[in-house]
Amino acid sequence: MQLIEFKNKQGDILRGVLNKADSNHVAVFLHGFERTAITEKKFRVLSEKLLRGNISSFAFDFTGGGLSDGDFEYTTTQGMTGDLKGALEEAKKYGDKISIVGHSLGACVIANFIKNNPSFVFNKIVLLAPALNQRDLMRFWFVLSQVKMKGQDLEITWGNYKEYFNEEAFLKDCGRQNRMSKAHHISSEYFLENKNVDYSEFFNETENVLHIHGDRDASVPLESLNIEFSNEIIVKGGNHDLERPDMVEQWLKGVADFIK
Repeated sequence: MQLIEFKNKQGDILRGVLNKADSNHVAVFLHGFERTAITEKKFRVLSEKLLRGNISSFAFDFTGGGLSDGDFEYTTTQGMTGDLKGALEEAKKYGDKISIVGHSLGACVIANFIKNNPSFVFNKIVLLAPALNQRDLMRFWFVLSQVKMKGQDLEITWGNYKEYFNEEAFLKDCGRQNRMSKAHHISSEYFLENKNVDYSEFFNETENVLHIHGDRDASVPLESLNIEFSNEIIVKGGNHDLERPDMVEQWLKGVADFIK
């Protein structure tokens, strides 16, 4: 493995790990919100599987995440898309055939990149638990957070969350400045940017796309998607991480074969 460093638009150093095969095909890995592509087990296992099939992989961390420098507080999908552009420039140094794998919010970054760069052609695209429907997911997550904050004994599901949803309160919350995520401060920019966006609308065709989703994903329910994929693997008992060995066994070979 080789450590790769490159700079984002702000001059921060972003880092990735290249697992080089003897071919011109490189798969780029994108992590989700507050995650890391470099060290997450699912990406490491997939990297090793692809290497055995003579395909290189490049796992990098977005600005402020994992091993990369920069301030996570001002994370936006548009900013992450700029990071991806830089990562693809690095990947092209090692192969001109590019596939891409994105988990959760990483899938939104892929869609946004496609919208902004219509002439760029990915060989294959793999979406792991894609959080594409940010518009409705953000409202779903808002209701979950409100119920938890109030200590209410309610079971909130994708099927009933709208019964407890208040649009005015949601819009006010999107502009809130004193917000903290699991490990970072996070500005309102990300929420204001995504509150009315469904990134599935940016896919013009899906023949080269493979969709992987757990049927028990409580964070990004399968029902949240407003797009049908012709290539799909539904992981039985699968959660949002799709990282437990019994879950990986259900999708690993299918993903590697699809990319090949």
